This record gives sequence, C-alpha cells and structure tokens, in this order.
Amino acid sequence: MFPQNYDWRYRVISNLLSPRDNPLHHWLPACGIAFTAVLMLPFTRYLRRNLEIASPHAARASSAAFIAGIVALICTCFVVPQHLHDVLGIRRLHEFLARSAAGSIATGMLAACWCAWKIRGRSLFGARLFWTWLSVTLLPLAGIFFSESLLLLTRLKPSWAMPIRSTLRHSVFWHLGFWEWTGAAAVFVFLCAAVFLPTAQATLPHIDLAQDDCTTARSEAVSM
Repeated sequence: MFPQNYDWRYRVISNLLSPRDNPLHHWLPACGIAFTAVLMLPFTRYLRRNLEIASPHAARASSAAFIAGIVALICTCFVVPQHLHDVLGIRRLHEFLARSAAGSIATGMLAACWCAWKIRGRSLFGARLFWTWLSVTLLPLAGIFFSESLLLLTRLKPSWAMPIRSTLRHSVFWHLGFWEWTGAAAVFVFLCAAVFLPTAQATLPHIDLAQDDCTTARSEAVSM
C-alpha cells in the first residue's frame, strides 16, 4: 500500500505514518502501532510482579520506563511526522516522541536485564532469560548508538567522517531504519522470552516450598 517501494532496511518506520510519504494509508500503520502499544501494557505488571523478588527498585523502574515508553509510542501515532510547523512549541515533536519511546523502552529492558542478572544463578531458566534479554537489548542499542554517532560526526566533523561515510553509506548498518526495525523485533523477542522462559521459576524459588507446605498440610488434615 506504500506509494513507493518500501524497503525496511533503509526506510524509517515514520515514513509509514507520514501523510506526506503515505497519503492514502498512513492511518493503517498508525492504528496498528497504537494497538500494539496498548497490548504491551499488561507486560508492565507481569514483569514487575516477576522481577520484584530480585530487585524491587529495579522492577519498579523497569515497569515505569515501559509505561512511559508505551505512552510516548501511542502519542507518536497521533502526532504525524512533519517539520514545517511547531507542535506545542516543538518543531520535530514526532521525532522527539519516537526517541523518547525508544529510550524509555530501552531503559526498561536494561533494568529488567539487571534483575535477570541477579537471579541468573538460581536456575537454568534464569541464566537463559538473562542472556536472551541481554543479547536482544544490547545489540540494537549498540547499532543505533553507532549509527547516530556517525551521523552526528558527519555534521560536526565532515573531514573526519567522510571516509567512514563513503564506506558505509550503501550498507544497511548506516541507515537508522534498519536499526529501528531490528529494535522493534528485539522488543518482541524480549517480551516473548519473558513469557516462554518461565520467569516465575527463576525469580520465585519459594513457590515450590510453599506448594510442598500446602501439600503436607493437606496430607496431615486428611490423616487426622
């Protein structure tokens, strides 16, 4: 439905939401992203509940960062990308909200990684959860940081960055769109790992003891 050829490796996600770049169907991805963000909200309580035993402060910080990122992500769907007029006194409000959403969600993922690191030695699932979360968190962050740093360097010191730019400008690693989509996939894998790797067993080892106590109590009651 995109008027031109949309290549996710080179085009940013905001192109899909832009009435200028996607005049007929920009509302469709906007609704899709907003709906996705709403569906992410239950994960904030789920992560906080399962990670609180490892570090209550980090678990609350992770939950709060995820909520802030989700709210900012929903707002990006209603503030269209444009650079001609100020919105609430900000020229690039859409870009500001998008970066705020990415930064907040990344902060939440890092805080969750800290909790997973503290419980990684309690079970095999705790170690798997930690390494899965760490890999899907640090790889996109490193790529985005590298891409943005090179872009900033080309503006501040063109003479230094021109050789690097000429070498990487035709590579997908140079383009922010590639790292945006990679980050989106990383968040999806992160949340899937939180569900399919049983965090309750990794973070709440006292559950088995509580179940044993209940079983013992029931057995004694029956025998009496």
